[in-house]
Amino acid sequence: MKKELNIFYNALLFFSRIPVPRNLEFSEEIQTKAFRYFPLVGIIVGIVGGITFEVSNLFFSRVIASVLMIVVMLLTTGCLHEDGLADFFDGFGGGTSKERILAIMKDSHIGTYGVIALIMLFFLKVALFTSIYNRDFVYVVIAAQAFSRLSPMLLINTSQYARTEPSKGQFTRNKIDLTTLIFGLLFGLLPLILFNAWFFVAILTASALLFFCFRRYLHKKIDGFTGDTLGALQQFNELLFYLVFIATRYTV
Repeated sequence: MKKELNIFYNALLFFSRIPVPRNLEFSEEIQTKAFRYFPLVGIIVGIVGGITFEVSNLFFSRVIASVLMIVVMLLTTGCLHEDGLADFFDGFGGGTSKERILAIMKDSHIGTYGVIALIMLFFLKVALFTSIYNRDFVYVVIAAQAFSRLSPMLLINTSQYARTEPSKGQFTRNKIDLTTLIFGLLFGLLPLILFNAWFFVAILTASALLFFCFRRYLHKKIDGFTGDTLGALQQFNELLFYLVFIATRYTV
């Protein structure tokens, strides 16, 4: 139990800014195993965001409450995935070769493509959040945060790490073991039990299509993935979740 708790705390440490006990046991192997709680961290982030929205919406408009929720969730994750999205657009937008793409993504400075991507991301999220009815909203956000973290795990196990030099995300070069994958799938899919069957089929189909197209694009450009592309994939899947929900919930 102590060993498993240590893995969970490592997941919180790496995938969020939530305080954890000091003196954790730490290794590359533990970091890889921490992916079993990656979707669970998403659930926690969604709960924090949902509470922020519900409280803010008592005093402010839905738009302001949505913006405040986004801000709090960004603070909770440390902008981990949004940083990856910005680097992804900078690298693939400005690079013309594998070497150049990887070099741009590793640069700590943000470029035009990254700035535009983040602006569009936040505008789209606010638009989507204000399009979902109040009675559904918080649960949809929680489910989206959990489900969107599954695809990066699957990408790790079906692709290869594109970098050869040391980097902060190099632990993702290790394949995720079966136990970790099962735990991740459990936490990622569990919130979907309250959605109808039509949505369940639609989001799995849409997410699978996005996954295979994104994976093929990465292999064509850089022969694999990086930590930044994992973050971008999480954000793409989160947006896809909201879009599919709105399309299936309000058009049928």
